[in-house]
Amino acid sequence: MHKTPWLLIIIVVLSLLASIYTGIKLWQAAKINQLIININDYDGVPKHSMVQFAQAFNYSQQGKLKQALMLLTQVLSTDDIKLKASAYYNRGNINLRHALLLDDGDPERASLVEFAKQDYRSALLLESDQWNARFNLELALKLIPEKPETAEVHKDEGGKFAVKSFGFKVELP
Repeated sequence: MHKTPWLLIIIVVLSLLASIYTGIKLWQAAKINQLIININDYDGVPKHSMVQFAQAFNYSQQGKLKQALMLLTQVLSTDDIKLKASAYYNRGNINLRHALLLDDGDPERASLVEFAKQDYRSALLLESDQWNARFNLELALKLIPEKPETAEVHKDEGGKFAVKSFGFKVELP
Protein backbone atom coordinates (compact mmCIF):
# COMPACT_ATOMS: atom_id res chain seq x y z
CA MET A 1 0.00 0.00 0.00
CA HIS A 2 2.81 2.39 0.76
CA LYS A 3 4.46 1.73 -2.62
CA THR A 4 1.89 3.76 -4.55
CA PRO A 5 3.07 7.24 -3.39
CA TRP A 6 6.70 6.33 -4.11
CA LEU A 7 5.82 4.98 -7.54
CA LEU A 8 3.92 8.18 -8.27
CA ILE A 9 6.90 10.29 -7.14
CA ILE A 10 9.28 8.27 -9.35
CA ILE A 11 6.98 8.72 -12.36
CA VAL A 12 6.72 12.47 -11.74
CA VAL A 13 10.51 12.82 -11.40
CA LEU A 14 11.14 10.78 -14.57
CA SER A 15 8.55 12.82 -16.46
CA LEU A 16 10.17 16.02 -15.26
CA LEU A 17 13.63 14.82 -16.37
CA ALA A 18 12.27 13.78 -19.78
CA SER A 19 10.63 17.20 -20.16
CA ILE A 20 13.87 18.99 -19.29
CA TYR A 21 15.85 16.83 -21.74
CA THR A 22 13.31 17.48 -24.53
CA GLY A 23 13.33 21.20 -23.77
CA ILE A 24 17.13 21.33 -24.04
CA LYS A 25 17.03 19.47 -27.36
CA LEU A 26 14.37 21.84 -28.72
CA TRP A 27 16.37 24.87 -27.57
CA GLN A 28 19.50 23.50 -29.32
CA ALA A 29 17.53 22.84 -32.52
CA ALA A 30 16.10 26.37 -32.43
CA LYS A 31 19.60 27.80 -31.95
CA ILE A 32 20.93 25.83 -34.94
CA ASN A 33 17.96 26.94 -37.04
CA GLN A 34 18.69 30.56 -36.15
CA LEU A 35 22.32 30.09 -37.21
CA ILE A 36 21.15 28.67 -40.54
CA ILE A 37 18.58 31.42 -41.12
CA ASN A 38 21.05 34.20 -40.27
CA ILE A 39 24.13 32.61 -41.87
CA ASN A 40 25.03 35.82 -43.69
CA ASP A 41 25.38 37.67 -40.37
CA TYR A 42 28.58 35.76 -39.54
CA ASP A 43 32.05 36.35 -40.93
CA GLY A 44 32.90 32.65 -40.94
CA VAL A 45 30.83 29.53 -40.96
CA PRO A 46 30.11 28.13 -37.47
CA LYS A 47 31.63 24.72 -36.79
CA HIS A 48 28.30 22.90 -36.65
CA SER A 49 27.84 20.31 -39.40
CA MET A 50 24.20 21.21 -40.11
CA VAL A 51 25.11 24.88 -40.46
CA GLN A 52 28.07 24.00 -42.68
CA PHE A 53 25.79 21.84 -44.84
CA ALA A 54 23.30 24.71 -45.19
CA GLN A 55 26.07 27.16 -46.06
CA ALA A 56 27.45 24.70 -48.63
CA PHE A 57 24.02 24.67 -50.27
CA ASN A 58 24.03 28.48 -50.19
CA TYR A 59 27.49 28.62 -51.78
CA SER A 60 26.42 26.10 -54.42
CA GLN A 61 23.42 28.27 -55.34
CA GLN A 62 25.73 31.30 -55.61
CA GLY A 63 28.15 29.44 -57.89
CA LYS A 64 30.91 29.30 -55.26
CA LEU A 65 31.62 25.63 -55.93
CA LYS A 66 35.06 25.41 -54.30
CA GLN A 67 33.72 26.80 -51.03
CA ALA A 68 30.71 24.47 -51.21
CA LEU A 69 32.93 21.43 -51.79
CA MET A 70 35.20 22.47 -48.92
CA LEU A 71 32.28 22.75 -46.49
CA LEU A 72 30.72 19.48 -47.64
CA THR A 73 34.07 17.77 -47.08
CA GLN A 74 34.12 19.16 -43.54
CA VAL A 75 30.59 17.84 -42.98
CA LEU A 76 31.87 14.32 -43.73
CA SER A 77 33.46 14.23 -40.27
CA THR A 78 30.01 14.17 -38.63
CA ASP A 79 28.58 11.11 -36.90
CA ASP A 80 25.15 11.74 -38.43
CA ILE A 81 24.88 9.07 -41.16
CA LYS A 82 22.01 10.79 -43.01
CA LEU A 83 23.85 14.11 -43.09
CA LYS A 84 27.09 12.44 -44.19
CA ALA A 85 25.28 10.58 -47.00
CA SER A 86 23.65 13.85 -48.09
CA ALA A 87 27.05 15.57 -48.10
CA TYR A 88 28.49 12.84 -50.36
CA TYR A 89 25.45 13.09 -52.63
CA ASN A 90 25.72 16.88 -52.90
CA ARG A 91 29.48 16.73 -53.55
CA GLY A 92 28.74 14.30 -56.36
CA ASN A 93 26.10 16.65 -57.76
CA ILE A 94 28.48 19.61 -57.75
CA ASN A 95 31.20 17.64 -59.50
CA LEU A 96 28.79 16.12 -62.04
CA ARG A 97 27.21 19.50 -62.86
CA HIS A 98 30.65 21.04 -63.28
CA ALA A 99 31.72 18.14 -65.54
CA LEU A 100 28.62 18.56 -67.73
CA LEU A 101 29.59 22.18 -68.39
CA LEU A 102 32.98 21.14 -69.79
CA ASP A 103 33.69 19.95 -73.33
CA ASP A 104 34.00 16.22 -74.02
CA GLY A 105 37.72 16.56 -74.75
CA ASP A 106 38.53 18.43 -71.54
CA PRO A 107 40.68 16.17 -69.30
CA GLU A 108 39.18 17.74 -66.16
CA ARG A 109 35.77 16.39 -67.16
CA ALA A 110 36.80 12.75 -66.65
CA SER A 111 38.28 13.53 -63.22
CA LEU A 112 35.15 15.34 -62.08
CA VAL A 113 32.91 12.50 -63.25
CA GLU A 114 35.11 10.01 -61.39
CA PHE A 115 34.89 12.12 -58.23
CA ALA A 116 31.11 12.24 -58.66
CA LYS A 117 30.90 8.46 -59.10
CA GLN A 118 32.96 7.91 -55.95
CA ASP A 119 30.79 10.29 -53.94
CA TYR A 120 27.55 8.70 -55.15
CA ARG A 121 28.91 5.26 -54.23
CA SER A 122 29.91 6.53 -50.78
CA ALA A 123 26.42 7.97 -50.29
CA LEU A 124 24.88 4.65 -51.30
CA LEU A 125 27.16 2.74 -48.93
CA LEU A 126 25.85 4.86 -46.07
CA GLU A 127 22.20 4.89 -47.20
CA SER A 128 21.39 2.35 -49.86
CA ASP A 129 17.85 3.71 -50.33
CA GLN A 130 19.03 7.03 -51.82
CA TRP A 131 17.44 6.65 -55.24
CA ASN A 132 18.64 10.05 -56.42
CA ALA A 133 22.25 9.04 -55.78
CA ARG A 134 21.65 5.76 -57.61
CA PHE A 135 20.12 7.60 -60.59
CA ASN A 136 22.94 10.15 -60.72
CA LEU A 137 25.54 7.38 -60.48
CA GLU A 138 23.93 5.78 -63.53
CA LEU A 139 24.15 9.12 -65.36
CA ALA A 140 27.84 9.44 -64.45
CA LEU A 141 28.47 5.86 -65.58
CA LYS A 142 26.84 6.65 -68.94
CA LEU A 143 29.06 9.72 -69.33
CA ILE A 144 32.24 7.79 -68.59
CA PRO A 145 31.68 4.04 -68.50
CA GLU A 146 34.04 1.95 -66.45
CA LYS A 147 36.38 -0.06 -68.60
CA PRO A 148 36.27 -3.83 -68.14
CA GLU A 149 40.03 -4.09 -68.79
CA THR A 150 40.71 -2.18 -65.55
CA ALA A 151 38.82 -4.79 -63.57
CA GLU A 152 40.18 -8.00 -62.10
CA VAL A 153 38.03 -11.07 -62.78
CA HIS A 154 38.32 -14.13 -60.53
CA LYS A 155 36.22 -16.94 -59.12
CA ASP A 156 34.96 -16.70 -55.56
CA GLU A 157 34.61 -19.58 -53.08
CA GLY A 158 31.33 -20.74 -54.62
CA GLY A 159 32.86 -20.99 -58.10
CA LYS A 160 31.01 -17.92 -59.34
CA PHE A 161 32.77 -15.19 -61.24
CA ALA A 162 33.38 -11.95 -59.40
CA VAL A 163 34.68 -8.64 -60.67
CA LYS A 164 36.85 -6.49 -58.50
CA SER A 165 37.11 -2.92 -59.78
CA PHE A 166 39.98 -0.65 -59.03
CA GLY A 167 39.16 2.85 -57.93
CA PHE A 168 40.47 5.66 -55.88
CA LYS A 169 39.17 8.06 -53.31
CA VAL A 170 40.45 11.57 -53.01
CA GLU A 171 39.44 13.81 -50.14
CA LEU A 172 39.01 17.29 -51.51
CA PRO A 173 40.50 20.17 -49.53
